[in-house]
Amino acid sequence: MAKKLLIFTVLVFSFAFASCKSNEEKAADRIRTELSKTLLDFESYEPIETTVTEASETAYSNLACIRLSETIAAKISHANELLKESEDALDYMRIWGPPTRYSSSYSDSQFYKYQEKCKILIDEAMAEKAEWIRLGLALQDSIAKLDSTKVIGWEVLHRFRCKTKAGLPAICDYRYILSPDFKNIILRQDMDDENYTLARGYIQMAMLGEFSANPDEDASN
Repeated sequence: MAKKLLIFTVLVFSFAFASCKSNEEKAADRIRTELSKTLLDFESYEPIETTVTEASETAYSNLACIRLSETIAAKISHANELLKESEDALDYMRIWGPPTRYSSSYSDSQFYKYQEKCKILIDEAMAEKAEWIRLGLALQDSIAKLDSTKVIGWEVLHRFRCKTKAGLPAICDYRYILSPDFKNIILRQDMDDENYTLARGYIQMAMLGEFSANPDEDASN
């Protein structure tokens, strides 16, 4: 009987201790568990600050919207790379010069080779542009359907120290969206990542309705 009473007492105190934890402590515990599985050098992990606020159903907290914005960022980046390559091909066209009665068959073939390459690259860039505009319009539609008054969980900003892959000390800032009970991680973002900034920028564009169904009109904005 005494043993059962002891077990019951321990359970009661354990439950009471867990229920007394602050939201910051609950979030920090959940994040620590997650980082123990993902950090390259978890032994170097040292939490600095954890802030918790309610997370509403906005584009910045909606996983589908964020994934769309990340894809848009990738499409735009790829299109810019293609255009840069097309400029390089155009430079080679200028170097070899257009075929004339004085040019050699080899120089003519080189000119046509880079001319074709330039055209292909520009066509691919324009296809990427059409795709990111399509995705931008889809993002705008998704944002319009969100209920910003709905609370979906908790937004957690977590700053911590750790060592990089190269073994250098670093301070990291991560953003999380956690479920209402703090048990599930809905979203994790590295706030120091360039893609994080780009994705938020394209979400803002979509919120302002700046994506156009007309590619030429979008390009002029």
